[in-house]
Amino acid sequence: MQFKCVNCGGNVVYDPKSGHMLCVNCNSADSEEIVKQDNCYACPSCGAQLTVNDFTSATKCEYCGAYNIIDEKITYPYGPDLVLPFRFSKEQATELLRKEFKDKLFCPNDFLSQRTLENLEGEYVPFWLYSYDTHAVWDGIGTKVRTWRSGDTEYTETSKYQVYREMDIDFKQLPVDASIKMPDAIMDIMEPYGYNDLEPFDAKVLSGFQAETYNQTPDQLEPRAREKANRDTESLLRSSMTGYNTLTPTRKDIQHRPSAREFAMMPIWKYVYRYNNTNYEYYINGQTGKVYGKLPKSIGKILFTGGTLFAGLVLLMKVLQYVAEVF
Repeated sequence: MQFKCVNCGGNVVYDPKSGHMLCVNCNSADSEEIVKQDNCYACPSCGAQLTVNDFTSATKCEYCGAYNIIDEKITYPYGPDLVLPFRFSKEQATELLRKEFKDKLFCPNDFLSQRTLENLEGEYVPFWLYSYDTHAVWDGIGTKVRTWRSGDTEYTETSKYQVYREMDIDFKQLPVDASIKMPDAIMDIMEPYGYNDLEPFDAKVLSGFQAETYNQTPDQLEPRAREKANRDTESLLRSSMTGYNTLTPTRKDIQHRPSAREFAMMPIWKYVYRYNNTNYEYYINGQTGKVYGKLPKSIGKILFTGGTLFAGLVLLMKVLQYVAEVF
C-alpha cells in the first residue's frame, strides 16, 4: 500500500507538525489516495523490490524514496489496535538532539552535522499494553526509633507496630516493547508516553516512517508486564506507610487479574552515529521529546584541550616568575 497525491502523483506522508497528510512534491494537504501493490513487496512507484524482513510493516524504497506499507502486516493477526502518532517532525527531533548535546565539550566535530543527521529515522515500535485489576495485601512490623540525651547518658527507644495495608489498584495499559531489535532497557527509559493520546489504528500515520509488527507474543512478554506491575504496586504500598524507620513484612500478597491486552505502535526517532568503527545510538520519544544517548569523545579535542590548558599553565608560571624577579 502506498499513499499518492491525487493532484500530482507524489508520495503523501503523515506530517507530525500539522497532524495532516502532506504531499512531498506539491505540499498539498489531505490529497491522498491509496494505491495497492500487485506484489506487496514491490514499490508501486518504481517497481523495485522492497527490502523487508518478517516483521516489517512500513518501509522506504531504497531506489525512489517512496514510503510503502505492507498490507499483510497491518491486518489481523499482525495489525495493531492502537497507534500513537508522531508529534515531533524530523526537523524538531534534530533540534532536540542539538539542544541536548550542544554544550558537550568533547563531541566530534561532525556529531550533529547536517550530513550525519540524515541518518535520523522515525520508526513506529510495537508495544503490548497490559491492563490489570490488582489486589495487594501487606502485613508486617514497623519500627519507630526515638533517641534523646539526659545528662551524660544517651537513650534510645524502639517502638514496634503491627502494620497492615490492603489496596486495590487499576493498572491501565502498562507498556512492554515487542521489538527484538530495540533494546528493552532503552525502551523503558523512553517511557512514559501520553497514553490518553492513543488513537484507533489508521495506516495513514505510518506513511513517512519505518514500522514493524510485533516480534514476540503477549504471552511471551507478560512476565515483564507483571514485573512492572509488581514494582509499582510495592511502591504504592510503601508510600502509604510513612513515618517508620524500618518495615519488615510477615506477609506480602500481590494478585494481578488481567483485564485487557492491546497491541499498539509507539513513535521513536532513532539516530545512529558511527565514530571510530563504533555505532552510537540515540533515541527520541516521538511524542514527548525525551532524548537518550551516550556521547562519543573526540580524542583529538581532549588532547587539544589538555595541551591548551598545559600551555596556559606554563605561561602563567613564567609570568609569576618574572613578576617575582622584578619585584
